[in-house]
Amino acid sequence: MLVRAGNFAGTMSKYLSERILSQPNVQVRFNTAVSGLDGDDHLRAITLQNLSTGKEETAAATRLFVCIGGSPNTEWAKDTAIIRNEAGYLITGADLLINGKTPACWPLQRNPMELETSVPGSFAAGDVRMGSTKRAAAAVGEGANCITYVHRYMREPKIAKV
Repeated sequence: MLVRAGNFAGTMSKYLSERILSQPNVQVRFNTAVSGLDGDDHLRAITLQNLSTGKEETAAATRLFVCIGGSPNTEWAKDTAIIRNEAGYLITGADLLINGKTPACWPLQRNPMELETSVPGSFAAGDVRMGSTKRAAAAVGEGANCITYVHRYMREPKIAKV
């Protein structure tokens, strides 16, 4: 778990922070942010930046779940095909359609699924997504829905637009 701040104070309850920190299968890294993504058809690695020292390191990763609060902080997506709005929120699902048509970068014959970004198989949930309900419970629900969509995406044939 990466936390941009130096601690959990001010962002979550003491009870929850203590519970997270006591989990043997959760490593928490404070003052750390994702500064880069690497991959081609899928994610292969993430670049982590220590916000105190500026030092970067690369870690193998095939999935990334981002929970960043009320400010989207999606600069990491600026050089990708993931479409963002003017405020930086990721645009998903039907909101990607303009006059019923998918964006030019969308390679598949089908429309994007509800929480899918403009990159097939890449889903966004919670505060990072344009139009989301800015509440933790809503983000958890959307995140759970993303799991369903990921399974659906992995089962479907990849048919490109003609």
